[in-house]
Amino acid sequence: MSLSPVIDALISSFEDTTVKSAEATHISVSKTVSILARIYERARNAVEFRAEHLVRRAAIERILKRRILLNGDAQSISENLVLELLWAKYIDSGLIGDTKIKEIHTVIARYLSVKTITYTQISMANGVPWDIMLGLLSSEVEDTLISARKREALNNFVYQAIRPKIQLPGSDERYINMQTFIAVERAFAQSDDALIMYELMKLIQPSWFNSSIDTVQTEMPTFLKNINLVRSALRDPINESLFRYIRRQTPPFLLLRDFFFQYQDKTRTIIENITDFEQKLTDIATTRYLEIGTKVRRAVVRSIIYIFLTKMIFALALEAPFDVMYTKHIEYLALAINTIFPPILLYLVAGFVSVPGADNTKRLIDRIKTIIYDFDSLKDEKDVYTSKQKIRRPMLTAIFSFLYLLTFIISFGCISYLLAALHFNLASQIIFVFFVTLVSFFAYRINVSAKEYEMTDRQGFLSPLIDFFFLPILRVGHVLSREIAKLNIFIFLFDFILEAPLKVIFEVVEEWVHFVRSKKEEIV
Repeated sequence: MSLSPVIDALISSFEDTTVKSAEATHISVSKTVSILARIYERARNAVEFRAEHLVRRAAIERILKRRILLNGDAQSISENLVLELLWAKYIDSGLIGDTKIKEIHTVIARYLSVKTITYTQISMANGVPWDIMLGLLSSEVEDTLISARKREALNNFVYQAIRPKIQLPGSDERYINMQTFIAVERAFAQSDDALIMYELMKLIQPSWFNSSIDTVQTEMPTFLKNINLVRSALRDPINESLFRYIRRQTPPFLLLRDFFFQYQDKTRTIIENITDFEQKLTDIATTRYLEIGTKVRRAVVRSIIYIFLTKMIFALALEAPFDVMYTKHIEYLALAINTIFPPILLYLVAGFVSVPGADNTKRLIDRIKTIIYDFDSLKDEKDVYTSKQKIRRPMLTAIFSFLYLLTFIISFGCISYLLAALHFNLASQIIFVFFVTLVSFFAYRINVSAKEYEMTDRQGFLSPLIDFFFLPILRVGHVLSREIAKLNIFIFLFDFILEAPLKVIFEVVEEWVHFVRSKKEEIV
């Protein structure tokens, strides 16, 4: 069976099962410290809402930031970084040997030399903040620890499938390529900006990642220039609409991703047998549908913990003092509603998530068969993206836009009226609206993630009307979640007050455990 070179390259990347034999590491960690470290990491991750596959990179960045601030050298930073990652079970000790630690040391030394040569006390070089460098460093360290070759092969495959559909007349080819790459990374791979920048920089300036300390100064001017180019691309207004378009294309690619990771080097044999291929895809789709309920419940719990820890405690701590100061008594009903209603609302909204049926599976499989067996036909399909979407009826669009603005007044006016009837004061009303909008947005995100395998958006008879009045609440929640995330006091508490002394205690306990073990061995 003849397959497209793009499909053949993807299959080959999963057929290559060559794994470098890991050396025995001289770093061992005690079970006691490991348990304590994992508890701390779970608490720390609860105050920052982040996709699960990005948690390890964020932890690496956090550890590197603290270790560099303590003015450690590359050798000590690399060893302590590996030690902390082993404590928290972010990596398996079987994957880490002396050679791997030396590779990490080389990567860290390269970025430390950049900091020494270029950065001043304000941590800025040619307009590039040091935090951007830390994001790149953490991404490269994670890639060094655990290869992302297969993930990159899948992302490239999706990019190759979608790129011909992106048509931006008058735009530079390089610009279109970069924006498509960014949108694929965000919509399909769900990468954050640090990881996207790392992947783009590997394509734009691969020589940087092979440079030594001696050649860093030569590479650095171009490197900083390219970083600014990528930062500008990440902030481009076209990102949002292109992301939405590509997200609609992702369901079959997500199922294909699951297929490749499940069957690895057996994928070619299965694909060559169409009947077997269809059956395997059906089985995987059925399994994913059954997992939706568990996934939603886990996301709801995570969202409630995140909102409660980062927002609710702070807001409710203001409500009672306001009542005492201005109304001379506490409105217990308002306080109870503001405490209980948000999590109940989250459970109710997320509880309406439905599981796709056999018809959706058939659509997925038919689309996947086109992608795999007739890849070259994708570029001729009519469903293309253009930046300038044609407005068919400008007058109706203007009327609908006015009505949309009017729904803000109606939606929030009704909420305010009901709250006033329940004797909510101004502070209680603000807190209620704050949490209702925020929780609604999180519930919407959970709902969207639960539908990632759906080919079509199923809507009920009244859905458009309900959505029309619900959109203002979602829009405000989206803005609040994005802006207030920048003011997360608990992140500051964990990162700058708790983490450093806790990790010192862990190190002391680790040394004590080794001491006791060595003394015990002397008795034998």
